[in-house]
Order: sequence, then C-alpha cells, then structure tokens
Amino acid sequence: MSPIALPRSPQTSTPNLLSPSYNRSTSGYSRSNTSPYGLSRGAEIRDEIINNAEKIQRRVMATYRRMSPLQRILVIAGLVVINVGFVIFLIFNERIFGFLEPFAEKWKHTTGGWTILWALTFLTAFPPLIGYSTCGTMAGFVYGVGEGWLIYATATVAGSFCSFIVSRTLLRKYVERMVANDKRFAALTLTLKEDGLKLLCMIRLCPLPYSLSNGAMSTFPTVEPSAYALATACISPKLLIHVFIGSRLAKIAKNKDEMTLGDKALNWASIIFFGLLGASVGWFIYRKTMQRARELEAEEQERVRDSTRRTGAPPPEFTDDPEAQAAAGILARDEDDDVAYFDEGPSPQPYRDSTSEEDIFAKGDGGDDA
Repeated sequence: MSPIALPRSPQTSTPNLLSPSYNRSTSGYSRSNTSPYGLSRGAEIRDEIINNAEKIQRRVMATYRRMSPLQRILVIAGLVVINVGFVIFLIFNERIFGFLEPFAEKWKHTTGGWTILWALTFLTAFPPLIGYSTCGTMAGFVYGVGEGWLIYATATVAGSFCSFIVSRTLLRKYVERMVANDKRFAALTLTLKEDGLKLLCMIRLCPLPYSLSNGAMSTFPTVEPSAYALATACISPKLLIHVFIGSRLAKIAKNKDEMTLGDKALNWASIIFFGLLGASVGWFIYRKTMQRARELEAEEQERVRDSTRRTGAPPPEFTDDPEAQAAAGILARDEDDDVAYFDEGPSPQPYRDSTSEEDIFAKGDGGDDA
C-alpha cells in the first residue's frame, strides 16, 4: 500500500504580516474607511491623553529604575518636601503674602529697585538657571500689571538675545557636529530657514523651559539672533499672565482683612482661570507648532531629494549658506542609509515558514502493510 500524501498547494506570495509596511497600509485603510459610529473627536483626544500619560509613566519608571539607591532616596525626599510645602502654602497663604507685602512695598519705593528684578529676570535666561516664571509673578506682586510687565518683558527680550549669543558662541563646535550627523536636526534647520519668524514665534509661545529653550534655539544655524529677539518681543504680551497673577496675589495680601469671602474667591478664581488659560493656549500652540514643523520637514526633504536626483545638487537657495547646504546634503541621502528602529521599506521576501526538517506528510503514517 502506497503512503498517503496530502496534495501540495502551489506556493503563493503571502503578505508579510510582520512587515511594518503591511501594517501601515492596513491601518491606513481602516482609518480611511472609519465607520460613522466610530470614535468621536472627543474620544480620540481622550485616548491620546491616556496614551501620553502612559508614555510619561513608563519613562518616569524607567528613569527611576536606572537610579542608584541614594538618588532614589533624594528624589523621594524632594517629592515629600514639595508636597508638604504645597499643603503649608494652601493653609497659610494669606499669612505668607501678608509677611511679604511690607518687603514688596519697600522694594517698590527703593530708588533703582526695579533694576534688581530686571537683573534677576535677565540672568534666568541663561541655561540651566531656573526661576523665570517666579520673576514674572514677583514683578506683578511688587510693581503691578503695567510697570511689572514692562520690566519683565524688556528683561526677557534682552536676556533671550544675550543668552542666544553666548550659547551659540560656547557651543559652536557642538552645533557643527549635530548638523553634520543628526538628520532630524538638519531637517529642522531647513524648516526654520523656510518658515523662520512665524515658526519662531510659535516656538516661543510653547510651554518650554525658558532658559533651556534659549540654548536649544541657538543650535539652529539658520536662526539669526535678531530674528530670535524679534520673535521674543512679538510674544511678550503672553507675559501679562504671570504679571497679572502676581498682582492678584498682592491685592489679596494688602486687603486680606477688608476683603469679603466673595472678593477672595473672585481673586483666586481669576488666578486659576488665567493660569489654566495660559497652559491651555501654550499646549494648543505646541501641538500646532509640532504639526507645522512636520509638514515643513516633509516638504523640505522631498524638495531637496528631488533636486538632488535631477541635478545632483541641493536647490540653489541653499548654496549661499554653507550650514544650510550641509543640512540639505544630509536630507538628500538615501533612506536606506538611515539608522532606524524599524525597517520602513518593503520586505524583500514574502513571509513563509521555513524548516530544515523533512516533510513528515510525504512519508505517510507509517510503513507499507504486507
């Protein structure tokens, strides 16, 4: 009796289910054919917030696991101190402001006292110093909205300009290495060359650390110091939020005995409202800025690569700027040369199981029967 052999079907090219390109096309089809009963915009925003929160949690936990025992103890102690201080502030805030109010009044009437606050704000522009927002609140607490904003805004523009110059001078070699080796940095370089002042203003409105953003922006060779100072001056009206909050705190400190419960609630409500308004506007502009940057980056990459394929050189507008030309050359590299976490190209071979073992079905269930 001959062995039983199952019929073999011809090998067909099956899609590589493990290939990222297949996953992208499938997910893209599902997105384009979304049912009207699918997720609403609000649900999408909710899911995005949850996903971002989970990412932050994973990063925090990963950072915590890499810490030494001493570092973990210091972090926990710092968190305890911050929380205790916050609780004390909530309980004794009126006494704290009442204690500070006489010093603020004396400071305000001191000849040249404003120069101290101006100098403090100026210094916080240099990385890695902190305290910039505190200076804004202090300006409103001591000098009120009008005068406080003038001091705060002028020191911000001057400090940003000088910090930009110093950071670019001290970090010059580091900047050149980044432009030569970092493709993402090169793309942002060309992006700011294309959409300079508008994008600069949007970046300045983003809720980024003040001193660190000054140092980071100096690493973009296509950003001129004068343009950076102009963008900082254009967004100076947003500084009114910090100054206004400080002025409300000063009013609570001065009139704490005369204010009714309703007046206090109104002042605190205005502080909370403008604080949330500033944070919401900053987050919205941050999202729009990142979206605009991605759009410009994609346009620049396509234009540079198209010009390089046709003429063998970047577009002519980059030839007068050596640093922009170097960045364009990096963008013109083939995508195959890029180092990525995942292979973005199509799989050269379709997915199939492979084994070195013999086909057990070819021999049937056993030996021949007599």
